[in-house]
Amino acid sequence: MYKGDMRTEEFLNGGDAYEKVLDSLPLAVVIFDINGYLLLANNAAKSLFMLDDAAIARGIHCAQIGDVFWSDIRNALETDPSRKGIPIQLKHTSFLCRSMPAKQSLLVIGVESLCPGQADEPDTIQLLHKDKELRKQVEAIIESSYDGIYVTDGQANTIMVNSAYEIMTGIKRDEVVGRNMRDLVREGFFNESATLKVLETGKRVTLRQKLRSGKEILVTGNPMFNDQGDIVMVVTNDRDMTELMKLHQRLEHSLQIAMAYKEKLKTMQDSTLFGKDFVVVSKTMHEVCDLVERVSKTDATVLFCGETGVGKDRLAEEVHKMSPRYNKGVFVKINCGAIPDALLESELFGYESGAFTGAKKEGKIGLFELADGGTVFLDEVECLPLSLQPKLLRVLQDFRIVRVGGTVPKKVDVRVVCASNMDLKEMVIKNQFRADLYYRLNVVSVSIPPLRERKEDIPHLVTFFINHFNQKYKKKKFITNETMNLLLSYAWPGNVREMANVIERLSVVTEKMQIDPEDLPHEIRGSDLPLDLENAISLKQYLADKEVSLIRSAIKKFGSARKASVFLGMDHSTIARKLQRYDRVSSRA
Repeated sequence: MYKGDMRTEEFLNGGDAYEKVLDSLPLAVVIFDINGYLLLANNAAKSLFMLDDAAIARGIHCAQIGDVFWSDIRNALETDPSRKGIPIQLKHTSFLCRSMPAKQSLLVIGVESLCPGQADEPDTIQLLHKDKELRKQVEAIIESSYDGIYVTDGQANTIMVNSAYEIMTGIKRDEVVGRNMRDLVREGFFNESATLKVLETGKRVTLRQKLRSGKEILVTGNPMFNDQGDIVMVVTNDRDMTELMKLHQRLEHSLQIAMAYKEKLKTMQDSTLFGKDFVVVSKTMHEVCDLVERVSKTDATVLFCGETGVGKDRLAEEVHKMSPRYNKGVFVKINCGAIPDALLESELFGYESGAFTGAKKEGKIGLFELADGGTVFLDEVECLPLSLQPKLLRVLQDFRIVRVGGTVPKKVDVRVVCASNMDLKEMVIKNQFRADLYYRLNVVSVSIPPLRERKEDIPHLVTFFINHFNQKYKKKKFITNETMNLLLSYAWPGNVREMANVIERLSVVTEKMQIDPEDLPHEIRGSDLPLDLENAISLKQYLADKEVSLIRSAIKKFGSARKASVFLGMDHSTIARKLQRYDRVSSRA
């Protein structure tokens, strides 16, 4: 026990302010002198022990509250003056108390909890045990986490770290627990702290943290708030960036391998199908298709230019299919040259009820409204009448249409793609097409070369159409090499469309399976005759020259006779034999 018999007043010199602080506490607090006389009790203690101000003023002894109470306190203090969880009994009521010496002659007793009870263990103690069990469970969960977990209080003092954090960082718990994060950063444990940034901003923070070992980890700090909105704890999840970097490197490596295989496959393929039925082999068409693929990802207006039959409409469909609009709306094709001028506006923008004689009484939706969310393709856009061009320009500027006979504009979400087989710039110069509309349509211009300028595509297109019509008409037709040479020599003024029509006619009309030169239309067979009759050579020699030229071009393109044989549909030994025979004949000549 402490020695001394002085009732000390100086501890209470704080006056009313001190008592107000004690009265605000939910904990019952009593203050005794060293001999057990009561000096002060807060409101919670007065209620608990049924004390009044007069009793406190008289300075009643602790024994008057209860002999057992006083003896329990004395026995506890003999072993440890500052102690928590002192079990005491008062009139069949159990308490848990904590004690501490405030001054040499003062003792503060705080009652932690109380609950009625006899000989059995108090419910309060059971609850405390449950709290301890819950804490153990929470700590076990944190400890079992694969990610590192680092916990601080609201002042950045370290409370807890789990084993995963120790293993990940090499920093031990006893190095950081109880220490402030600011000091740890200052000493170089980490280059920066997510915890401190959370305390600065009050928000979740994620950053890459470099440890003193040079290792990098990914840290996410999360604030925990109390009911008053103050941060009372910061919990950070820490993940090893080493594994993430390895995964990233492996992914990059896999992508590089995939790209290498893709390039290799591209060179080995006889042809590439752009979409379902678009054959691309020549370099110029590959460039066109690459541009189409890039622009498809945007909403930019595209203008396709090229001769009739080169495939402008097919490329316009590919723009829609490869765009995000494919799953949002439809592809609507409008041939501006096939619709009379008087009806074109109502077809494009629709009309209201009674807009003109013969109009449906309920009105009609226009093709721009029908394509809402999708793509509008204006084919042969050069055929738009001058009176309609300013209206189309307004639609392209604000994407609002007004039906014929209507006054209320309607918002539409469309992507516009156009095509023309005329030189629109020349038409602008001749005042046949509005300049402002031309520049609005010509955001991205794609020029498609004619078939005669990309002859390497011809054999693949012929093969494609033969297979297509064989399947359609249940045939087994094939083209001979001599026939293919004639098809290669033809200028194809109608381009791919003309070729499709010719191959379909051959598939239907030719009785035998083999399609020979004499089966071809006269204009194609006639185009093979030499124009310069003075320097004319035999047909056999002409065809041989063409054949060898094609063989050598294929070998140059694919790198070997074996690879070229796949392209040409010939055995590689046949290719070698033909070249040797041609070289012998040429040397003799």
